[in-house]
Amino acid sequence: MCNPIENCSSSLKAHIKDYLALMRDEMNNPVLIMNGEPISKTEARMQLIERAAHVCMTKITQRMVQKMELHASKFVSAAVRMEDMVYGA
Repeated sequence: MCNPIENCSSSLKAHIKDYLALMRDEMNNPVLIMNGEPISKTEARMQLIERAAHVCMTKITQRMVQKMELHASKFVSAAVRMEDMVYGA
């Protein structure tokens, strides 16, 4: 990939999936009461996903963004030079 933002968001998505796998019971049987008020199953799941995103955002560090940018710049430079590239090797 030639876009470091895509790489970072892909990494964030993977971390969120790992977090949700750990919270499988809460995802399948959500607590449907918040502050004494009933909430929908969809709302309970959205709150879990939002919590997962907040927890996992700390995984995207400045160092990681810099590494992704360096990784992408190699492919951009190769593309500018019209070099053949092997994807996934």
